[in-house]
Order: sequence, then C-alpha cells, then structure tokens
Amino acid sequence: MDFLVAMVMPSISNPIIELWDNVVFELAEKAKDKGIKGIDEFLESPGGKEKRYDFAKTNISQDTLNKFLKGEFKTLKELSDTQNNLRIKMNNYEYESSLIYTLFHYIKKDEDVKKDLIIIDTIFINEKN
Repeated sequence: MDFLVAMVMPSISNPIIELWDNVVFELAEKAKDKGIKGIDEFLESPGGKEKRYDFAKTNISQDTLNKFLKGEFKTLKELSDTQNNLRIKMNNYEYESSLIYTLFHYIKKDEDVKKDLIIIDTIFINEKN
C-alpha cells in the first residue's frame, strides 16, 4: 500500500500544487497593481502567508537602492545588514524618512541547483505625506 501511495501521490499532488502556485502568483500580480496597500493586503491573505514562497517586503533607502542596482549585494541578508547599519547611524526620524523605496520579494526554489532563490519582484517608490 505504501508503494502505491508513493507512486500515485506525486501525480495527484503536483498538479494541485501547480494550480495553487498559479492562483497565488496571479493574486500577487493583482495586488501589485494597487501599490503598497495592495501588497499589504496580499501579505495578510492565505496566499501571501504561504511559507513556500515567503513573500515579504523590505523598506530601503536611496543609498541602499543604488548599491542594490550596482550589484553590490549577493544576498538579501547583505542588503538587510546594510539597512540595519544605517538604522544604527541615524536617529529614528532620519532613518524612517530615508526609507523611500519598498522591495517586494519572495523565495523561489530552483530545482536545477537545489537552492532557494530570493526574487526581488517589484520596487515601489513610497509616497511621502
């Protein structure tokens, strides 16, 4: 019986997972059309909370964006560490005011190299009130 389950289960579960992936990414696309508010709502939805993708957003400064665009970061952790160092150097008001961009990102499993990739999906410009 275990053999039968092991053989049949992937053929049943893989199409279901693929269908769910398509639905979740379609919802993410629609959320991006609504800007940061749409992303915030998406991140609170079941698809946005899906651990397999680990959708998230990260607020960054102009300096950090410049370094990112120049390819100075190899990982999201390096980018986050740069932002944390900036937070230490500035007072809270200056730091919060410097966060003029938001990165929307998620994890994608690369089956070829058996590795998780961080995909920076969108860069938003934050509105200042």
